[in-house]
Amino acid sequence: MTDAPLQVGAQVRAHRTARGWSMRELARRAGVSQPFITKLERGDQLPSIPTLYDLAAALEVAPSDLLPTVGDSAPSTGLAMPGERGASQIRLLAGGPGRNLHVYELRLPPGGGDEEFFTHPGEEVAVVLEGSVRCLRRSRRAVTMAAGDALTLDPAVPHRWRNEATAPARVLLVCDDLTHGA
Repeated sequence: MTDAPLQVGAQVRAHRTARGWSMRELARRAGVSQPFITKLERGDQLPSIPTLYDLAAALEVAPSDLLPTVGDSAPSTGLAMPGERGASQIRLLAGGPGRNLHVYELRLPPGGGDEEFFTHPGEEVAVVLEGSVRCLRRSRRAVTMAAGDALTLDPAVPHRWRNEATAPARVLLVCDDLTHGA
């Protein structure tokens, strides 16, 4: 998906200009820098998943509305999204605008994981494909999962993923974005 950054940038620009906002205004509302918005709209950079959700919230659209369609009618290796400070890698394997179901692969190196807690709409199911991970949930008990384990999450509860083991871990995340059709 070599043109994915251009597609994401075009979607962000279209939603921003439809609201009559400057890049500076979108940056302020999303909590990012104006130079980041410039790079994003030019197709020079992709947002991390947390930043994608911040942009979507600021623009009042579903996060998937800012992404290209992935895995539709042809096999795909997915869209690699930047991780937080290189601590994790995430790929959108299937989903996109108008899709309610989104499938992500999260790769966590030993000691890696999300820097901040994260929330999003819909439902989420996590399946550990290899290794072991901890799902840390604000105001709830942390859950440790091993390969083959599955967990249904309430993604409205702030959560983050950590690999506290000495081996890499892979997690399949299936998210249902209930903001479509709402």
